[in-house]
Amino acid sequence: MRILAILFFLFPGLALGQAVRYRVEVTAPAEIAAPLREGLSLVRWQQDPQMNAELLRRLSDQAVAEARETAATEGYFSARVSVSVDESVEPRVVHVVVEAGERTRVDDIDIRITGPAAEDPEARRLIRRTRDAWNLRRGEPFRQAEWDAAKRALVRELSRWRYAAARVADSEARIDPVERLARLRVEVASGPPFRFGEVRPSGTRRFDERLVTNLAPFRAGQVYDRDQLLLYQRLLLESGYFVSAQTEADPDPAAADRMPVRVAVIEGSTQHIEAGIGYSTDAGARAELRYSDHDVLDSAWRFHSGLRLDEKIQTLDLRFDSPPRPRGRWTSFFTRARQADIQNEATRELALGTSYNWGAERTPSAFIASAHLEEQRVVGQPTDNRHAVYFGHRSTFRRTDDLISPRQGFLGMVEVGGSPKGLASRQFLRGVASASLFIPIGRSGDLLLRGQAGRVVADAREGIPSSFLFRTGGDQTVRGYAFESLGVRQGEAIVGGRYMAVVSAEYTHWIGDGWGVAAFVDAGNAWDDSRLVRLAKGIGAGPRVRTPIGPIRADIAYGQQDRSLRLHFSVGYTF
Repeated sequence: MRILAILFFLFPGLALGQAVRYRVEVTAPAEIAAPLREGLSLVRWQQDPQMNAELLRRLSDQAVAEARETAATEGYFSARVSVSVDESVEPRVVHVVVEAGERTRVDDIDIRITGPAAEDPEARRLIRRTRDAWNLRRGEPFRQAEWDAAKRALVRELSRWRYAAARVADSEARIDPVERLARLRVEVASGPPFRFGEVRPSGTRRFDERLVTNLAPFRAGQVYDRDQLLLYQRLLLESGYFVSAQTEADPDPAAADRMPVRVAVIEGSTQHIEAGIGYSTDAGARAELRYSDHDVLDSAWRFHSGLRLDEKIQTLDLRFDSPPRPRGRWTSFFTRARQADIQNEATRELALGTSYNWGAERTPSAFIASAHLEEQRVVGQPTDNRHAVYFGHRSTFRRTDDLISPRQGFLGMVEVGGSPKGLASRQFLRGVASASLFIPIGRSGDLLLRGQAGRVVADAREGIPSSFLFRTGGDQTVRGYAFESLGVRQGEAIVGGRYMAVVSAEYTHWIGDGWGVAAFVDAGNAWDDSRLVRLAKGIGAGPRVRTPIGPIRADIAYGQQDRSLRLHFSVGYTF
């Protein structure tokens, strides 16, 4: 409207006469046509009731420059544009034709890091990773949007550790319209090295501010790390005390030695009830009921309870968690009652214990002490009662680009422990480790490599509670086989063994933003002697759908050992 108002002011005669009606037709490559159909002034003003022939001519002339500018942002710097008006029809038709020509592609790329980071030996790896992460590669089409995004990503990568105030000091995209080449140069000034300062919480009403400061995974004076800020935010939300948490550090160079961390929280309701139903091809139909109280008797102690019932496993869990201590550490006291009937082995277990925990709820680490009493019944055999007092340590590691649907990074878990003589029906040592590696393949492919291995050191498996032995097979382990059907045969049942190994490779090709197709190879087994056992293999494929709770997977897998096809359905990843 501002354009028309100016034209009417300069040329009042333009507003006289009958209104001209027209429509716009754009002929151009798809990546240019779409923004032209939305952004041309011709398009925006075609329904204006005061439009006349002179205004239409002026807007048509203006469309030539607008189309050339749009083509340039997509890397076409030599585009030829013609605009013509067909007055023989009503409404008139304005033809905008763009002959884009050859697209300009990236040639030389000069990335320079200046400032203290350039002289910091500890930052060399960061700088190398920053350069490696540059996502506008040589030979790729040059687009203004991708050029701007690449510079933002460059700064974001460099500023993730120590150099929080990194910024683009200078940049240039030199275009050669004859050779159709873009020579890029960008200089990033690192700014001074930063260290965390004090935590300044706000928003607490019911709880003491120490709940907020104690959950910080870093100490004042520690080198700034953006991942620690993100972890801090997760810890605040996962604590159950708050429904909203925002962590922010202001990269003011004047306060680089003690950069304050501002934390704004909103306290949530202390009591929660959740219920749900579901289905998986591993365990069939499932119902869940959970209740929690995050301020038991106004003490900031947390109580969690959960009842889960499916066709094969029924579990009741109760847990008390202490308020967080400095650096987010807390103590838990728990008890569990579990009943399972899997592969003709029926077990009932009662466990109680305590753990000293640290880390995020989804990736916890802990020292554990627990007592287990189990009754095992195998079809056709007498009942076997087992017990053990277990002492163990579990560490979880994670560095992925996304919490729910990662494309890049790794995660892993290691647990070691055992039960000494006199405190168990059979003494044992146990170790288990698992890892997942996420590798992006181009822009539309993801490769997932997965592995798990475990061993129980004992004279025999008899007398060891089944929760410390190994079975595998199913949706999240070795597809092509029934849930926990790979193990040691005992009569008509499959029971746990003292050894276990699982490996998997899966490639997913994403067709659009939310849909993909995956192909995979799984192999694994569980056994009970020191000799290597033949791994059961499964191969298959299936669609993928990205969702806010993780990818939905529906797989058809062929189990070579059983020579049968099996459908597997699951949501998300098991970490």
